Amino acid sequence: MNMLLRFFIMTSLLRQQLKQQPVRQNLSEERLKIPVVRHYRVLPHDLGFRDHLPNYRFLSFIELNVTKWLRTCCHQKGIKTPEWIIAMQEIIYLKQIKFLDKMTLKSTLAGWDQKYVYFEHQFFVKDQLMAVGMTKFVLVSTQGQQTPAILDMQGEQFTDVITSWNKHQVAVKSMPKGL
Repeated sequence: MNMLLRFFIMTSLLRQQLKQQPVRQNLSEERLKIPVVRHYRVLPHDLGFRDHLPNYRFLSFIELNVTKWLRTCCHQKGIKTPEWIIAMQEIIYLKQIKFLDKMTLKSTLAGWDQKYVYFEHQFFVKDQLMAVGMTKFVLVSTQGQQTPAILDMQGEQFTDVITSWNKHQVAVKSMPKGL
């Protein structure tokens, strides 16, 4: 319920901000790569039974940041926000995030290919890195297209991290069944 409330608050604030921005037809690569930085306070209903932020809450905060990035880009392009479907997520937890910590989540577009968009996420508490994550998702337009070209992302743009991550995914998929 908490994430739903945060989502509606973020959406209404974002609408107000976007009404003041002009609509552009094309998005430059620099505009696409502007990181989304949001601050969150860890409240009692965010905690798991071990008194720290549980794994699934990290994923919820990531979804809020990606939604903000996507809505901002679509508004700047003057198009309707497409649906997006998470294909894979991975998080490396470095330290626990505890009750009432003020957490900063920085989400940055890492790259794209013909089908997927890749994001890198960094979780900070008091400028200390607490977790790092990667998200791979598909953009689906109203016509059913699954392509980042909706947002003027042409061709492929990879980093070494994305390349090794994709190789790992292929290896996991090709594991023998029934293990």
